[in-house]
Amino acid sequence: MLLASYFFYGFWKIEFAGLMLLTSLLDWFSARQLHKSSVKSVRLFWMWFAIGTDLFLLFMFKYFNFALGKSWIADALYHHNETAWIIELGKYTIPAGISFYTFQSISYVVDVYRGEEVPENNPIKFMLFVSFFPQLVAGPIERFGKLHTQLFAKYSPQLEDLKNGGRLLLYGLFLKVAVADNLAGVVDQFYSNHLQYTGASTWLAAFMFTFQVYYDFFGYSLMAQGAALLFGIDLMDNFNKPFLAGSVPEFWHRWHISLSTWFRDYIFIPVGGNRSGKWILSFSVLLVFFTSGLWHGANSTMIYFGLSQGLLYLFDRFIVGRRGSEHPVGLFLRRLKTGFFFMITLVFFRSQSLDQSFDVYRILFQGVHISNANAAELLKLSAESQVWLFLTVGFVFDHFIMKNRADKWFGNQNLALRWSVYLFMLTAILLFGGAVNHPFVYFQF
Repeated sequence: MLLASYFFYGFWKIEFAGLMLLTSLLDWFSARQLHKSSVKSVRLFWMWFAIGTDLFLLFMFKYFNFALGKSWIADALYHHNETAWIIELGKYTIPAGISFYTFQSISYVVDVYRGEEVPENNPIKFMLFVSFFPQLVAGPIERFGKLHTQLFAKYSPQLEDLKNGGRLLLYGLFLKVAVADNLAGVVDQFYSNHLQYTGASTWLAAFMFTFQVYYDFFGYSLMAQGAALLFGIDLMDNFNKPFLAGSVPEFWHRWHISLSTWFRDYIFIPVGGNRSGKWILSFSVLLVFFTSGLWHGANSTMIYFGLSQGLLYLFDRFIVGRRGSEHPVGLFLRRLKTGFFFMITLVFFRSQSLDQSFDVYRILFQGVHISNANAAELLKLSAESQVWLFLTVGFVFDHFIMKNRADKWFGNQNLALRWSVYLFMLTAILLFGGAVNHPFVYFQF
């Protein structure tokens, strides 16, 4: 399994498999060293040594160029033969999933320091925990206790696991290829020439990107769970009907759950969380969302995305509260408000620059103002009928029909209904998957 996982990752770029190996061995060694000592200062040293080296590698490959910008330091490094390679390193392709496996490895070291986990003596086993291929490049971010126990328990293939894994793979592929990729074609068309579209088209693009990023990532998470289940390994659910959330705090308990709980356990609670009053709570929330924004990408737009979500989180927590939550109309309006907030902040997430995001916001809320052009010259964004069909099917299935996880829901249906849905999804994938390859959105993180 370890060889398969490294082959899977190295098939893309073999040199980045070496980077993952380095991270794994450093954290494996550090956790063993801190566990051996009863001296607090020694234990702290090894914990921070592991965290520091992990974050240093992450910084060099993902954030170095962003941090330097166009400063004199960057210019000096670039124009000296001895240091030019440092700048070139930062310009290199970001290793796929580096943020995912780095956070997963850090959580192990911290849990060993806290006494919540016993360090793994076998480096091969720990390397597999970090590199397990189904969830390697886009999560979910698993904890050592849960995944390690399953990876090395005795297991014989079970027909039920194979069937449930296949269902998750099919459903996830449908959400990615038929739903998300078709939406991506419309969204990409808009962002390639955003100033030439009408205000209505801008709203349509914002709406479609919201569900593109959701079904792209949700689809991957389901496929990761399906692939793991083929080996009898149950990965955590990463999404739980987020667009039924009635508030921003509830939304982040339902969206990218593995990352949200990681930030809760390793940043929010240690900083103070909700135990020390509103000011510490507010600081903790903003720190988490600022870090989350940076985690999503090394650019200003992602920082704005994270901080805007943090401010909306505090707005819902302290001002809106749970008003009207018991009444169906009030709950519907709160869900609509929460989805709208998320859609608006995703403009930062999708834009290539702050200037582009501000252009989009101006069109959304002020309308189109283009000199030397009239309304008749503006382009209108449209989507083909299958885009709306697949989006509707995906949303209705996900949020209203399925009351539990997809593999269990499918397994509980009668033969005719089950295979009718399977054939529909297969047809959608094969005939309407799109001619353009759209990489998973979260591979870049």
